Formats: sequence, C-alpha cells, structure tokens
Amino acid sequence: MDPVALVGTLAGVAAAVVAVLQLRRTPRERDARVPAVTTTAPVPVLLAPTGKFGELYGRQELLAELEECLIEPDGRFHVLAGLGGVGKTTVALALAERARELGCLVWWVSATDGASVTAALLGLAGELGAPLGEVEEARAGRRIAADVLWTRLERRTGWLLVLDNADDLHALQVAGAPVMEATGWLRPTQSGLVLVTSRVVDAGAWGRHGALHPLAPLSRDEGARLLVSLAAHGGTPDEAGALAGRLGGLPLALTHAGHHLSSPFSAEQTFTAYMTALDDRLPELLGEGSEDAVVTSTWEVSLDTLARQGQAQARPLLRVLSCFAPSVEIDTGWLDTRVLSKVSGGERKVRSGLEALLSMGLAETRTVPGWKRRGLVVHPLVAAASRLHASPEITRAAVGVVHRVVSGLREDEPSDWPVWQGLMPHLRALLCLAPAVIEEPVLDQLADVAVRGAAVLRGIGAYVAAVELGALALRQCDVLGARHRRVLALRHQRARSRVDLGDAVAAEAELREVIHLQEATLGPRHSDTLAVRHSVGHALFAQGRYEESRQEYESLLEVENDVLGADHPDSLATRHEIARALAACGLFTASERACKDVLAVRTRVLGPEHPDTLTTRFHWVRAIGELGHYAEAEAGYRDLLAVRTRVIGAEHPLTLRTRLNLMTNLASQGLFEEAEAGYSALLVQQVRILGPKHTDTLLCLSNRASTLTDLGRHAEAEESLRKALDVSIRVRGVDHVYTLDIRYELGRALLAKGEHRAAEDVLLAVLRDQTRVAGADNPHTIVTRHELARLMAKQGRTAEARAEYIIVVDSSLRAYGHDHPLTVVSRTELAALELLTE
Repeated sequence: MDPVALVGTLAGVAAAVVAVLQLRRTPRERDARVPAVTTTAPVPVLLAPTGKFGELYGRQELLAELEECLIEPDGRFHVLAGLGGVGKTTVALALAERARELGCLVWWVSATDGASVTAALLGLAGELGAPLGEVEEARAGRRIAADVLWTRLERRTGWLLVLDNADDLHALQVAGAPVMEATGWLRPTQSGLVLVTSRVVDAGAWGRHGALHPLAPLSRDEGARLLVSLAAHGGTPDEAGALAGRLGGLPLALTHAGHHLSSPFSAEQTFTAYMTALDDRLPELLGEGSEDAVVTSTWEVSLDTLARQGQAQARPLLRVLSCFAPSVEIDTGWLDTRVLSKVSGGERKVRSGLEALLSMGLAETRTVPGWKRRGLVVHPLVAAASRLHASPEITRAAVGVVHRVVSGLREDEPSDWPVWQGLMPHLRALLCLAPAVIEEPVLDQLADVAVRGAAVLRGIGAYVAAVELGALALRQCDVLGARHRRVLALRHQRARSRVDLGDAVAAEAELREVIHLQEATLGPRHSDTLAVRHSVGHALFAQGRYEESRQEYESLLEVENDVLGADHPDSLATRHEIARALAACGLFTASERACKDVLAVRTRVLGPEHPDTLTTRFHWVRAIGELGHYAEAEAGYRDLLAVRTRVIGAEHPLTLRTRLNLMTNLASQGLFEEAEAGYSALLVQQVRILGPKHTDTLLCLSNRASTLTDLGRHAEAEESLRKALDVSIRVRGVDHVYTLDIRYELGRALLAKGEHRAAEDVLLAVLRDQTRVAGADNPHTIVTRHELARLMAKQGRTAEARAEYIIVVDSSLRAYGHDHPLTVVSRTELAALELLTE
C-alpha cells in the first residue's frame, strides 16, 4: 500500500477513535458530608376568608369605586392605606364578597413578610399552570418570581388578587426593585384588579401605577353603630358613641371591644364599663404618642378578662407566640408543654391557656396541607403589640420551643427537612428580636439552631438563603463576641455557602480567619476546628487547586482518625474528598480504589441510600468511566440516577449532575446524537434551576459543544464555546480549570473547521497554562498535548508530531495504564507516523 495512503487511513481511524474517546470534564460534588434533597413547600390556601366578613360601616362609597375598577380595570393596582386597625381588611373582604358574586376569581394572600408573599404567589402561579420547575427555580431565587406569576395572570381576565397587610414594602419587592417601579409583584394590568392593604400612606412609595385610597378612622356615629351591632345590650347609642370616640374610631379596636362585651363571661358588660376599664391604660399609651396603643390596650383588657376567669397564663403564652413570625403558621405539635409550662405555671395550664386565646380571637388556627396538625396563627397587629412586652423569660420559652423541635431532627435526614423548612420563618423572627430581651445562654441556644438551619439550607441547595440566615444570625449574636464558639460556627456556615455560590476565594480567606480564632479558643483538635479545616479543603478544590486540597485533607485525616475514629462520618467525608482529589489530579486508578473502600464503609455506617453514600457512589462510577470502562460506568450512572431521583428529587442539583455525567459517558462511547439531545434538554433545566453562570451549566454547555464538534456542527460549536468562555473568564478567571476546559474545546472546534493556525495558537496557550496550573501529567494537559500532536500530523509536521506523541503515550501510560483508550489510540497514531517516516 502507498505509505501516504496507509498513513491517511490509520490517521482517519485514529481520529474517529479519538473523537469517540475524547476525555471530557465531569462534574465533581461539592461536599460529601452534606446531604441533599429537594422539597416542595405546601401550596398556601388562597381563598378570601369572607366568612368572617360582617356588615360594612362607613366605606360604601369606597367599595363602589373599587367595584367599578373590578368590572372595568383601569390599568393600576389599588392600595387601601391607613392606620393599623382602621378597617382596610374589612373593605377588602367586602370587595372579595362582591367579586365572588360577580363571578370573578378571587385570591387572598397574607403579605406580612416576603417569605409568605413568595410562597403564596408562587403557589398561585402553580395553580394557574406554571410548570413545577419554574416555581421551584423562582422559590430558590434563580428566576424572577414575579415573572412566573404575571405570565399566567395576564392570560386571564375577571379576577381579584388581594395582598393583605403589606405593611413592609420590602415584602413586595422582587430582586430588590422598589415597589414604585412596578416590576415586581405589583404591576399595572387591565386583566384584573390587584388590591393591597397597607399602613404605608405615602403615595410616592407606591409610584404612578398605584392608586392610593387613604382610610380614615370611622366617625363617632359609624363607630357607635358598629359597637351596637356586636353588643346590643351594651348601652345607648350615645354611650356607644362615647366608647367609639375613646377608641379612636379604629374598626379593629371597636370589633375587639364588641366581642369582649358580647361574652357572658366578661366582667365589663356595658360600653361605659369597658371605657372605664381603659382608664388606667389609655393615658399611659397616649403619652407614648402611638395611635396603635389604643388597640394594644384593647387586647390587654381581653387578657385581663381571661386572667379574671382563671386563665392568667394566656398572657405569657401570647407573648411567646408573638415572638414567632406573624401570619405564618406555627405547628401546634411544636408547642411543647414542658417548655411552655415555665411561663404558664404548669403543663396542665398550657392547653387551656391556648384555647382561651382562640376563644377571644387573639389567635386562630388554620389547616395547612401536608401538616398532621393545624397551624396556629397570631394576627400581626396582636403580635406586634405583644412583642413590646417581651422579656428574658418570654424569649427563653420561645427559643426553647424551637430548640426542642430541632433536638429531634437531623440535618442530613431528608425526611426531617420539611419540618426544618416550616421552622425557618420563625427562626428568622427570633433572630430579629431585641438583643436586650435575650439572655446570653438563650442566645447561644438560638445561634446553635441557626448554625444547624444554615447547614440544612446548604443541603437542599438553597445557598443564598443559607448565607442570608448566617448574616442575620451573626448580627444578632454580635454581643457574644468574635471568639465565641457559635459566632465562629455561623461564620463557618456562611463561608461554606459562599463556596457553593462560586465565591471560593473570599470564602477561603474567611475560613482561615475562623480557624485561627478556633485554634486559639477551642484548640487545633476540637471538632469545630476540624470541620472548618475540611471546608478549607473544599474551598481549595473549588478553585481548582486540587493538589493543595488533597494535601489539606490528608493532613486532616490523620487528626480525625485519632480524635474521632476511622468510621466517624467526618473522617469518612475526608477520605471521600481525598479520593475525589485523586481523580482531579488524574490518579483515577487510585481514586477508584479509594472510592470503593469509602463506599463500603459508608454503606455499613450510614446506609446504602444515605446522601453521603450516594455521593461516594457517584465518584466511584466516575472513576470507572475515566478509566475507560464506559459500559460499566453507564450502567452505574443510570442506576444512581434512578436512586437519586427517588431520594432527593429529579431537579436537585446532584441529580442533574448525575445526568450530566451520564451524557458525557454516552459521548465517550460515540453516541453523539443521544448525548447531544441529552445535553440540550439538561441545559434548559440547569439554566432555570442553577442559573447560566453556574459551574455545572457551563460544563454542560462545553460538553455539548464538544459533541457538536464530533457531529460536524462546527460553527454552532464555536459560537456556543465563545459565549461560555466569556462567562467563565469573567466569573472564574482565565486560568480556572473549567475555563481551561472551554478554551481546549474551542481549539478542538477550530481544528475541526480546518482553521489550523488559530487552533494551534489556542491549544498551545491552553497547554502552557494547564502545565503551569495543573502539571504536565494532569489528564487534561495530556489530552491537550494529544490534540496538538494530531494537529501537527495533519499539517505534515511529522517530526514535531512524533515528539509530542511520545510524550502523550508516556504520560498516558503513567496516568491510565496500557489498556486505557487514550493510551491505545495515542500508540496507534504514533505507529502510523513511524510507518510514514520509514
């Protein structure tokens, strides 16, 4: 055979084999110790509570105006604004009743805090047809939540959406945009009517798209009629008018007074007696200059009545309940009688005291989907007033309630995570209490719950929420001092979450500061110090500093084995990370053996489906694939994908990562069409769930582009790679391992297009940087050199190509062994060149 033809044939075969066996980066898991699960928050009840709507007093003209806007929307959202207790909700309920009679759809949302608003409106979006993936992405903060809702709302007409008690405009903000910009939850629309009730009376705060309707207190006569309707036996209209005037015409206060007087057990049975009972309260409250004080006195009178009826424990119980998030359900099963007995005078009095609060309307219960028990809710106005009376004794009980609940929970147990999620709003509320009313031992206890809560948020992939919780807790715990153990633990959790968000450099600096303080206060062998050292290794790995990471873990393991024992979960986590680092350094045979050993122990100690066990299983399968056993790895990925989908959910980041590695494995087997289709479908989910700048998203984009190159779609591959490269350089830098991978794939795409000079320039630069950053024997350095050798061979630069091939074969033998596909194909190509030179 003609030597040239022989060489051409061999080169063609070799090129095809290389295309099939082209090594691609596969993702690596962030933390072996942190379990992961995805959970769906209960969809809130969005029905307007019109059952508690009574007769409307003094608002008929306003109601008629709003009804006109309901029938013919004017393109603005409408705001009922005024003093707390002035009757904004009552007007909204009246409009909701009328809307229902007109056949309109009506949705009612409590807007006291951002978490409640987001949960309810995303629940509504889901009910209106938004895909679950979009809702979950918005809930995790990776998509603008308001867009998910409004895309569906604008497709309907004839509806009323009420956002009740939106007193804090931050609760209505989306992506930090002020309400006045009308780009968040509140937007101009002619499809329906959005009605907001709020204490904010500043028209400028709502912007030009908001129509403000200020509500003034009821007149004396109107207030008197309201009182008489509730307590007809209370006296004459003039006496009712006098009490109405005394209560400032606030409908909420008038309603509470009427209910109080209507009870046969109340000591005050007349309007005059009720007004007299306020004498010792009202001057003091008015002296503080607060109009809300009138309402506060009303509730205190109700509590006084309960006390005279033998239910004095109702007052401290209300104080405790008011420490939690207002308008957010408190699972009644959380209210441990042993904890609450400290403020109620005994366990037997807890139940009767809580029932007394319900009887006076100071609290209410709601049915929450998915909860075994009903949720207890304190009205935000009642809670705000009651929190003014918080004391160390009260906060001790409130924190004790939460601490008792979490004492029976685990951070790494997926079945416990719904409870953790239900507790989060209340944990945040406790962290916002005045430090002066929290004793240091109680604050230490609260900080401990926050540390564990941040770990849970990290485990479910809510890294932003974990950082925010850590920051909030650190502000509250500042009084404990910079060297306090809980403060250091909170800083540790916050830094770990920053690593997961891609800010590994800053996180490493903070972690090293924490270690310095921990070694000085707790000692170098304390479990907290060892945990932070583990996180330092995690931060190093995230930066692509794999050898440093491995050295850190190996040094740590020696101490952990001595202090904790070889089978301790922390020791096993470090062993896992060493195995992962071995793979990152190209030592796949050693990584495979190490993963297999850790997998056996984790299966025995933690169980076969524990998240940590599944993490090690992932890396074991990955090592098998990197060693060229593609069929075995494919079977392993498919089995693991099924387990992870069942255990942690189909859209959890780790499940998506398993799919990514499976597609990479298929491409390595030459199944380019199937791999490309899988990459494309996965990319849509990754962008939605993880965001376009996430490491795994960029990795999937790069791997898909590599497959496009193999399919001959060169221009498409180049365009995709250049976009990914621009993002990766801006986010991670030009020398980051993932950036280098994208640069390599770009060089390969250019070579496939026949742009040899441009491809060589790119590949030479990548080889130089990979050698400097990762070393000459790193698998990805070897692959880049191999691509350069092929390029030189195609150009007829036989001697140069032969020299590069010799280096590639030698390096591949050391890294993979004789039977690895890269070793085989490199030797085949080298043999072809040597035949050519003979």
